[in-house]
Amino acid sequence: MKLVGIGDLLIPSEYIKKGFEEFKNIGIDVETISWELKNYEELQHINLLVEQGGAEVYQVPDYILEATKEADIIITQFCTITEALIDNCKNLKAIGVLRAGTENVNLEYASEKGILVFNTPGRNANAVADYTVGMLLSECRNIAKSHYELKTGNWIRDYTNAAYVPDLEGKTAGIIGYGNIGSKVAKRLRAFDMNIIAYDPYYEGDEVTMVSLEELMKSSDFVLVHYRLTSDTKHMINKEMLELMKPTAYLINTARSGLVDENALVEVLKAKKIFGAAIDVFEKEPPGIDYPLVQCDNVTITPHMAGGTKDAFLNSPVLLAREMKNVFCGETSNFLLNANKCIGNELL
Repeated sequence: MKLVGIGDLLIPSEYIKKGFEEFKNIGIDVETISWELKNYEELQHINLLVEQGGAEVYQVPDYILEATKEADIIITQFCTITEALIDNCKNLKAIGVLRAGTENVNLEYASEKGILVFNTPGRNANAVADYTVGMLLSECRNIAKSHYELKTGNWIRDYTNAAYVPDLEGKTAGIIGYGNIGSKVAKRLRAFDMNIIAYDPYYEGDEVTMVSLEELMKSSDFVLVHYRLTSDTKHMINKEMLELMKPTAYLINTARSGLVDENALVEVLKAKKIFGAAIDVFEKEPPGIDYPLVQCDNVTITPHMAGGTKDAFLNSPVLLAREMKNVFCGETSNFLLNANKCIGNELL
């Protein structure tokens, strides 16, 4: 059997090869191919198109088709796995995605063909959780803004929230999505003696108080978005939800841009209906200097980098390889997304 890993600018081929090197012990040869892109900006552009439109919006180049045509297993991070690529791979039995999101895989078509699809949930959960807390502090304490002003020669101590710069102790953090990342954010914020509430209809534990989305928006001093983007959750944070927020509250989004209605967010920020926002993701990337969110004076913005640590990228192939190997050896894994649709797949 043959595994072909598609490396990119963030998880190069050599990371995949090293992470899956033990597969040779179960009779699987490991080969890799690099997805050649001009720069990180091109990768971000393609990824944003895929997040918004699905795998079929980007057709892979011919050299990727050629390199994968004999593969039994394909590993990818951002490179798309389309219907055409699947049809080109006559032996394909499994696809592994080196991140939690699987927007870049035609999951429905793969399932129709009986092909197992794995993801890597939580692979950058620590990175995003750390970054989220940093964004929260940076916005409410004006760290990034004051840094910028000092760099440009200005000594400014008062910003748009000057009337009420908060301590974190005793404040309420409302976490939308209490999965791998949301729960880690909660753990970090509890260290600041914050009160934690959450909204997540799929959560089954008891470590946090669950409330409705409306109650969360009304009660939180900080609203933190960590939900999965689907057709059902697109713009779940809309104008109606934003207008429920306290006038002294902040919105933090390090998840997916589509979860928040950007136009509505700009409207409430400009009207000063909330104190501020910290945003790492945008409907258009890069946004440009005239982009409405960039023009707001009560935001902290960063270029979609919350999950980008060396540790996260190095660990992803190791995590995915371990879980895939478990399944191939007859065990179960939460990383396998469509086992019930692939009965009879010889790897199960």
